[in-house]
Parts: sequence; structure tokens; C-alpha cells
Amino acid sequence: MLEGSSVIRDPSSRQLLLQELEHALGGSLGYREVGLLRPQIVALVTVCVDRPGGLRCLAECLELLEPESKQTVALLRLADDWQAFELFSDYDVPWLRGLLSAIEASDDLRQFVAETRAVPAPPWCETAWDLFAHLTSANSHGEVPPWLPLLDRLSTAVPPASLPRLRELCARLATDWGVAGQLDAAPQSPPAPTGTAYLVIQFEKYGGDDDTYIMSHWYQWASAVWQPIRGEDRHVAYGELEAAVDRVINETERRWAARAGAVTIEFVLPWQLINEPVDTWRKELQSGMPSPLTTEYPLVIRSLERIRASHWHRVWRNRWRGVVDRPGERKLIHCAAQHHADVQLEAILKRESSVVVLVLSETPTTDSVGERQLLVGLRSGVPAIVWHRNAPSIKDLCQTVASMVGNQASGSGVADLPNRAAHLRQSAWSDDPEGLDRHIGHGFVMLFDDPDRQPGGAVAADDDRRKVLA
Repeated sequence: MLEGSSVIRDPSSRQLLLQELEHALGGSLGYREVGLLRPQIVALVTVCVDRPGGLRCLAECLELLEPESKQTVALLRLADDWQAFELFSDYDVPWLRGLLSAIEASDDLRQFVAETRAVPAPPWCETAWDLFAHLTSANSHGEVPPWLPLLDRLSTAVPPASLPRLRELCARLATDWGVAGQLDAAPQSPPAPTGTAYLVIQFEKYGGDDDTYIMSHWYQWASAVWQPIRGEDRHVAYGELEAAVDRVINETERRWAARAGAVTIEFVLPWQLINEPVDTWRKELQSGMPSPLTTEYPLVIRSLERIRASHWHRVWRNRWRGVVDRPGERKLIHCAAQHHADVQLEAILKRESSVVVLVLSETPTTDSVGERQLLVGLRSGVPAIVWHRNAPSIKDLCQTVASMVGNQASGSGVADLPNRAAHLRQSAWSDDPEGLDRHIGHGFVMLFDDPDRQPGGAVAADDDRRKVLA
């Protein structure tokens, strides 16, 4: 498979691949290049086989340089197979492979894998064997390895004649891995939690291209623990962002078709898109009657810069405590005056440490007072920042936000702001669908950032930046 790769066949690209591989493996590969291509590939594969996880690193480095090619997908599958055969060398793996290869990787199995491992199964996993082999790369010590519950779950999908042998294999593996009691106690599927489910969609500038963005997304059904599943990244031109979001929403809704509950959509926006009217975007664009997202979902935006700026996070978390556990404070909202920006506004916010909602005096367009107020609010840790694109009076906007917050003696109203903003926008669409009366719900923008629900940690962010640079 490697012989057919354009990256391998091109000397310059091959050198870049080797550099990435050395970085991934943490040191020199320690082999001598030769003139003929095939012996060189054999030497490279041998080096990777001799290092734990080496073949997986080779496949992932090739994927970075040659994404979604035939050779990349095939190598990723072969790396999974190699890991499975190596891990289970003392067992009858060919029999298991034949049995599971005949079972389709259904949506139910994919969802089970995603909830077990907290990341979705890759698209090349077409059979139960592909899912099983892929999970072997996630083996962990001291707990039930993720591939074992999958095998146990497949007992309902195999032919009756093979069931006793599969159950015997599961029991032996559970005993050999020291988790027999834990496997028996493990639920077949996670309990259905209550609360809000989240779909987080993030845009990030793609290198030096002014018109292309990396669109990432994470999703999590309602749970007390924030551990979202990351979906597939996409490169999207600016003019196609709304259509790409529509596709992701449809995919997520199909994934959650058997669920019942509320879903909130959050857009993580870079500075270039911070005033993009995402609240006017629609769903089901291919239908004859697309509908605004805001008529169905609570929708807020978030700041990519704040999520990435870890030196702002301490004050951000301090402010957030005013939302969740400071019922005695009074001053929750600050409405910025037109002349309050830069150092003066920052000093006011530092003095009024209980403020958790900042209302901007104007839309944060480029080089405006509103833009400077927004920056001050972000680095001062204010979790909720509100503005309006259609320029109503700041007094009317502040009164609206105050009525949404409700009880000024606690932060409970602040925590519910996304839902109350959703009701405001729904009222706007029902009372003034054409926007002729300038209902305040049209153009109402809410940035709402919970520091405990960041889409990815520092490691994920560093990896994202590395891919962008590459």
C-alpha cells in the first residue's frame, strides 16, 4: 500500500513524512535510506513495527500529508489489524475476524463505541471487526479495555452456532485481563441522562487562506460530566459555512434520533467571525422551506480566542463562580457607556467583581468602541456578553437583559440566559417574522462561555494548530 502513495514516491514529501514520524515517535528512526524504493519502505515499516504504536504513528503521519487517500485509509485499517493480531497472538484471532467481519457496523454499534471511548469510530470501520480492531489501539490498564464490552455486546448479533464459542472467548479474555467481575457489572448501555445536550461547532482560520475555515464540532448528550465526542473536521469556504453547519446538524439529529430532550447549539467563533449573524442561519436548506435555527434551538456564540488564551482562564473561572454559587451578590449586570472602553471599563469590571453579564454599548465591528469593550470583557473573564446588531438604544437592551436575568440576588437567571434568549428570538420570529417592527429579538447576540465546558483541552488545541500550520 505504501508503494502506491504519492507522498512516499516523492522524495521531498517522503522526507517531510519521516520528519513528522520522528517527531511523533520522539526520536530518530535509526535506519539508513537506500536507493531502491521498496527496500526502503520495508526498512521503514520494520522500524515502525519494532516500536510500540509505530505503525499507527506511520498511518497518522501519512494521513496528515495525504488525508482520505486510498493508501491512507488502507494503512489505517492495516495498523488496526496489526494491533489486534499482536495483542491477541495467544488466541484464535482468524476465527474471530471471520465471525465479526460478517456483521455490519450499525449505527447502534457506532454509538456504543463512541460512548465507550468518547470519540466516534472512524468512517473506514464498516464491520464489527473493524470496530473491534480499532478499539484495540485504545487498550488501557487497570480497567475494562474498551474492546471487551463491544465483544460482549456482539453476543446478540452473532449466529447462534457461534455464540457459545464467543462467550467462552469473552470469559477467557475477561479473566486474562483481570476484569471478569467488572465486565459482569458493566451496563450494556449507558443510562439515559437528563439535562441539556450540546452541539458545539467551531470555526478556525485555515492557514493564510482568507476564505477557508477549519470547521470542527463536538457533541454530547445530556450528562453531568463534560466529555464531548469530537466529530470529523472539515475545510469549508466562507460562503459555504451555513450549508456545512446544516449538514452537521442533520448528522447529529440522526445520531440522536432515538433520544428525547433539549439541545443547545454553541458556535465557537474566531475574532474574524465574532459578529457573523449565525443566529439568522437556517436548517434543512435543501428543503423547500428552510427554518431559522433559533426557532428550534437555544443558540449562543463563544470566543475561540478566550478558549485558547489560558492566561485568561483564572479570572474567567472566578467570574463564573458568580453564576453558580454566589447568591449573596447584587451587581450581576454592567451596561457599558459609549465612552467606557479600554482601561476605564477594565477598571470598572475589576472593581465590580460580581458582574457576570456585560452589555456592550454598540456592535463590535472592526476598530469600534464595541470591539474594544468586547476584548475587555473577554480578558476580564465576563462569561456572558450581550450586544445587538440593529442598534436599539442601550437603555432598551439593558432593560431586556435585566428582565431576562430576573432575580438580581442570585446567578440562577444568568445560568438560564441561553434559554431565555431563545424565547426572545422565538417571540421575534412569531410576532415579527419579516423584521419590519424591529423586534429586539432580531439581531440579539449573546456570547455565553462556561469555562467547565471547553470543546478541547490544551493538547487538542496544540494538535489543531500543528495541523493548520502543516
